[in-house]
Amino acid sequence: MIPTMGARCARWLWLLIAMLLSAGTVAAQTLDEIESLSRDGTPVLRIRFNASVHFLQLAPAGAADLYTLRFELIAADDLVQRQTADEFRRLPAAGDLPEVGIAYTPDATSRTRTLTIKLARPLNLQARQGPNSRSIDLLVLPPKIEQPGPHFALVLQTVPQAEADRIKPVPPELGELEVHVRPVTAGGVASLELTAGYFTSQRAAAAALALALPRFPQARIVDLSRAEPALPETRSCLSTEPAADAALEAKAGELMAQARQALDAKEAEPALAALDQLLKLPPNSRSLAAQELIGNAWELAGNPRRARVEYELYLKLCPDEAGQARVRARLAAIGPETGGAVAAAKPWSGSLAQYYYGGKARTKSLVSIATGIDQATLSLTNESAIVTSLDLSGRIAGENSETRVVARGSGSTNLLGSGHSTNSISAVYAEHRRLGSGPLAGLAVRVGRQSPISGGLLGLFDGISLAYPVSSGVKVDVMGGVPASPLVSAPNETLFAAVVEADSFAEHWGGNFYLLDQTTQGITNRRALGSELRYAGDRWSLDGLLDYDTVFNMLNALSVHGSFQVAPQTTLTMLFDGRRAPDLELTNALISSGAASIKTLLQTQTLDEVRAAALATSAIARQFMVSIARPLDSHWQASTDLRYSAVGALPAVGDFAATPATGGQYGWTGQLTGTNLYSKRDISNFNVSVMTTPLFKGLQLSVNNLSVLPGHPDLTLEPSLRLYTQRDNQSTKLLRVGPGLRLSYRASGRASLLGEMLYEVSRTDGPTNHAHSDTAFFYVGYRYELF
Repeated sequence: MIPTMGARCARWLWLLIAMLLSAGTVAAQTLDEIESLSRDGTPVLRIRFNASVHFLQLAPAGAADLYTLRFELIAADDLVQRQTADEFRRLPAAGDLPEVGIAYTPDATSRTRTLTIKLARPLNLQARQGPNSRSIDLLVLPPKIEQPGPHFALVLQTVPQAEADRIKPVPPELGELEVHVRPVTAGGVASLELTAGYFTSQRAAAAALALALPRFPQARIVDLSRAEPALPETRSCLSTEPAADAALEAKAGELMAQARQALDAKEAEPALAALDQLLKLPPNSRSLAAQELIGNAWELAGNPRRARVEYELYLKLCPDEAGQARVRARLAAIGPETGGAVAAAKPWSGSLAQYYYGGKARTKSLVSIATGIDQATLSLTNESAIVTSLDLSGRIAGENSETRVVARGSGSTNLLGSGHSTNSISAVYAEHRRLGSGPLAGLAVRVGRQSPISGGLLGLFDGISLAYPVSSGVKVDVMGGVPASPLVSAPNETLFAAVVEADSFAEHWGGNFYLLDQTTQGITNRRALGSELRYAGDRWSLDGLLDYDTVFNMLNALSVHGSFQVAPQTTLTMLFDGRRAPDLELTNALISSGAASIKTLLQTQTLDEVRAAALATSAIARQFMVSIARPLDSHWQASTDLRYSAVGALPAVGDFAATPATGGQYGWTGQLTGTNLYSKRDISNFNVSVMTTPLFKGLQLSVNNLSVLPGHPDLTLEPSLRLYTQRDNQSTKLLRVGPGLRLSYRASGRASLLGEMLYEVSRTDGPTNHAHSDTAFFYVGYRYELF
């Protein structure tokens, strides 16, 4: 079996290398990959990007199988900025995580982008910035308890009113609960009480209490029907005494019998179903035993991680010594929580997609000329192309290793006589990772076209990368090869990068330090020292990037973004980003000179003159944003943000004239997001944006909706409407109205049909001209899952 697997890997590797060598261009893709991880027992879905991003908002706030995620595109290659093709990534079901699909539709007119996340079953997700600026993490939290008839709540902390500053923040694991601070009288003293809820069962309250006790050692459960503590001082115990309700005891006994019968027959699913129903009942004499048995059932189902969670909860519910001994023995048999990547259920996955893109525009204009009014009508087909994309990945796990291969590429066939066809590769690599124990455990080697395995300002490259953990939480990454998407092509380019990365230090801190060196024809093109630093605390998090170029002896980029919990369920997000655009590189001098290489340029100029010409093509770009978001209730979220951006002036250099500064550009956006307003799967966004620049003032109103129709779970509709109006300094007014509709239909377990239609009407009125145009754009196609 092993030789067969090795031979298959070798064939795949040679195929991937052949594809890489034949790739003429680089495809623009914003998404890199999705992976499932486990951190401190919490499942995490990590989305990796090929650009620096900043997380803004995830909707809805609570368990769902349909989410939208908004993020800010901070810095990216020009190809990513101008990307037009949709992207889709799928993560097969693994362990107790369902299949995850993430769709991305680029919008070149806005720095704020949106991902649509579809799950095979509902999960309670919470989003946060990932370990670097190129990733966003989705934490899979325990489901939020609904409140049809709440019986229990948590009292987390009680402090005198005069000491209100002693109230601690609620840990993120309980962030989905309703949190209140209310005045009470405790021991005759006016006090404040921090509460969280609500729970329909004592077991659910006890599970939440177990998460709260490390921070709130005096926390307790309150029975709302009796308004008194429901448990003794141990706070999280479940009683084994019969309930007073005879019907409840009878129902519990019936479900327990069903569960035991299923376990004896080695049938996991019916056992899990019966035990889940039993544990949702009010506390009874079977509750504690059911908590142990559901761990047994998850083991039988082949999910040791979920079994561990249930066993650990059992130990917190005060079992007797015999029960503790049995469960500790099961935990020892399962082994320790290893963390890291969760193995996928399917070793191979991939998809083939093909779309036809079409577009037509018609323009009518009236222009005032010296002899009178001239009228012209222009109608043309400006887009007609077939785009095919292929996404393949395979994973073969050995006893102490794992090998993975990835290939993503696309081809465009232009059907217009004036256009040309292209084929491009965005990723093609093979990766081998050592697992288990031993001196090579944790070593990962990746060969091919790839994104950087760490943060910083390194872009897509063709080459090799190695990652090795040198100690607990610390690893070294080394990358070398050739830039795959340079702004300016130059002969004999090479790159090398070394990164020391720490997952965590000093409890809440993490980050990396990197060295980057790029050359062309043996001449240093870019050499930079940089660092990314992050802090993740109870109430706030902070991420920063600093990149210093030693060739130009100046700062290339400085970026700081953070999130602050200013009040329960209210998050303030801030971003400051200042950088050279494009990045400082000696080859930037080729843009204005027309020379083919730096060596050629140095024949007529000194190195200082070449460096000055390169600097003269790289402007200073700054942006600042502050955003605040808050759920209004179970269906609505509100957010608003203020933005400032400016690009500095550039002097005349070579063939280029001087470019003035843009001046300050200010923007304000307000957004209202509604979820499940009229069905179980719908998301609506209502948006208003105002922009003011030295040249014009603009206003945009937009409405977007995503709906899965009741009774038609395979059909998704996404209607939209956008209105934009603008007035410039020359008194020219612009009005655009654009309705749109996107459709996706899952025709089978593997095949999906997709399409979109956009229609825009535009009118321009100025002192000397009047124009009216209408544009239609559409695409239609399919996506087929190959495995």
